[in-house]
Amino acid sequence: MKRKTAPHGGADDLDDGLDYTFDEEYGFESDDGAVPVSGPADNDSEEDGTINTTKIVDAQDSGKRENSDGKKALKIEKRQRLKERMALKKKRRMETEVTVKRSIAAMEPAVIADYIAKKARLWHPKLSSIELDDQYLLPQSRVCDMSFWDKDRSLPNFDNFLNSCTKPCDMGNPPEEKGAPFAIVICISAIRACDVRRAIPKAIRSMKIIAKNSISKDCQNLQSSNPAVVLTTPERLKGILERGALKLTNLETVIVDSSFLDPKTRSVLDDVPESLAVMKLLVTASEKAKVALF
Repeated sequence: MKRKTAPHGGADDLDDGLDYTFDEEYGFESDDGAVPVSGPADNDSEEDGTINTTKIVDAQDSGKRENSDGKKALKIEKRQRLKERMALKKKRRMETEVTVKRSIAAMEPAVIADYIAKKARLWHPKLSSIELDDQYLLPQSRVCDMSFWDKDRSLPNFDNFLNSCTKPCDMGNPPEEKGAPFAIVICISAIRACDVRRAIPKAIRSMKIIAKNSISKDCQNLQSSNPAVVLTTPERLKGILERGALKLTNLETVIVDSSFLDPKTRSVLDDVPESLAVMKLLVTASEKAKVALF
């Protein structure tokens, strides 16, 4: 509110004929009645030394957002590094397992028997030691020592391996008794059994028993012929044994195709639990049969 000064205001009054006004709101005088230069809208300007609180709040919020984004980026980076380390460990572990699977066949009987025992305990952790020994474990004495055989365990060398561990096959004469082979080859799949059979010379009479035919048909074929080598899978072999179609009187070697790994790097020893059961059944029923890993 503006008002005129009193004509006799005291020692500070000037009698110069001018009309002075006083602005009560801002506390200073104006001699021309103009609007004051400073006002409420300019109280936070930088020119008069006051602080712009809006800019400070915005700056603080921006700093908080940047700090939060930085923490999130750091957490993502840590998770990514952890994920990469875990993937690397998994890759190295798989590479080690593959190396073991492919090299176990060349080990001595004691090492092979221990390896099979560990597999059995892994599959059946609730079984007692007596139950494991009765159903799955192989005595060291029933594992054929093929550590001397230094060739690569691949199909082109299967013929040589067969003759090295099963002497009757080296002579090329079939067994006289029908359904009583000299060797049984256990493979992880029917396709693999067919591949192994093609690696056996035609001079050695062989027969594949796989799930392509009915099990009753396989039993009839086995009982009406005298193959020196039977190639099969664990499940089909178990069915044949249960029906009594396979005779073990001539059996010398149970060849386990353990070095072959499928696309998922599984072998017949760690993919099919029935393999240990049929191996144990064969060496128990036959007095002279031994297990050889190819």
